[in-house]
Amino acid sequence: MKLFPSFMDHVSKEIIFEIKNIDLQINSENCNQEINKLLQKTVLFGGKRLRPLLTHLFGNLFGLSIKTVSPYARAIEMVHAASLSHDDVIDNASQRRGIRSINIEGSNKMAILAGDYLLAEVIVELSSKNNLLLVQEMATVIKDLAEGEWIQDDALKSRHYTREIIEQIALKKTASVMSYCSVAPAVLAKSSPEVIDLCREFGKNLGLAFQLMDDTLDLSNNSKKDIALDLKNGLVNSVIYEWLLFNPAIHKKYKNGDSLESLWDGKDLNESITLIQDRAYNHLELAKNYLNQIVEKIEITDSQQIKEALIPLEEILVYLGQRSN
Repeated sequence: MKLFPSFMDHVSKEIIFEIKNIDLQINSENCNQEINKLLQKTVLFGGKRLRPLLTHLFGNLFGLSIKTVSPYARAIEMVHAASLSHDDVIDNASQRRGIRSINIEGSNKMAILAGDYLLAEVIVELSSKNNLLLVQEMATVIKDLAEGEWIQDDALKSRHYTREIIEQIALKKTASVMSYCSVAPAVLAKSSPEVIDLCREFGKNLGLAFQLMDDTLDLSNNSKKDIALDLKNGLVNSVIYEWLLFNPAIHKKYKNGDSLESLWDGKDLNESITLIQDRAYNHLELAKNYLNQIVEKIEITDSQQIKEALIPLEEILVYLGQRSN
């Protein structure tokens, strides 16, 4: 798990242990061993586990035990993995995190079925916890992921992109997942609707910042993502869109049907990257403001506990603002 030492210094040993040893095995007796094996070798293998970590850190902020939060931290990581499984098929990916993607390790059909199985497994497990609101929250995340992919596909086919459309895709595909990480602990702590809404806004802005920073990192020389494949597929992220706006002649050719791959020269990206980084920093600042409001309204008498729990959450904002491949 690649996180800054300063960040890790403020995360409890119990949470670190939980994240490093998170159980992502499929518990269902009916699960085909081949499905589980495929998932463990691909989308459930590796990664920073940022989403379950964020869930546990918010659980700690609300004074919840690790045992109480663990099923929900596990659930959001599995939903994230399911979305990766589907994305790899949609994007015709060949690798993820430096290893063969699930559609290559198995097949397109196996990847789709494995992703569907993960989503169903999550809903079944959450239903057993008898918290209908959190089942509904997760179902909304799954719906948002599908809608985000649909909007992205529409934009790809029509070649009609706007900043608003690109942000909507990020809200659906990234921010919705991050929001669950902060909302679930607030619901478990039986927080007021106002606090839950603040947690949702924190997650939304954190997710937008995360996606914007990812867009800048995807175009770096050190990226482990298959950028050539993205260009071949015509995928326009926030940086590429701004690059098109900075190059009107190229943008016109793109809108008239020329392939993004043939038009891309990778030059003069600095202005676009700087613009997107600035937007990411703005969202991180908003997230910090929402976090401060949450702390002000938490009904816990132990101020020292809240102070200590707040530090790693603030460090996450620093981490996202400074991370690189």
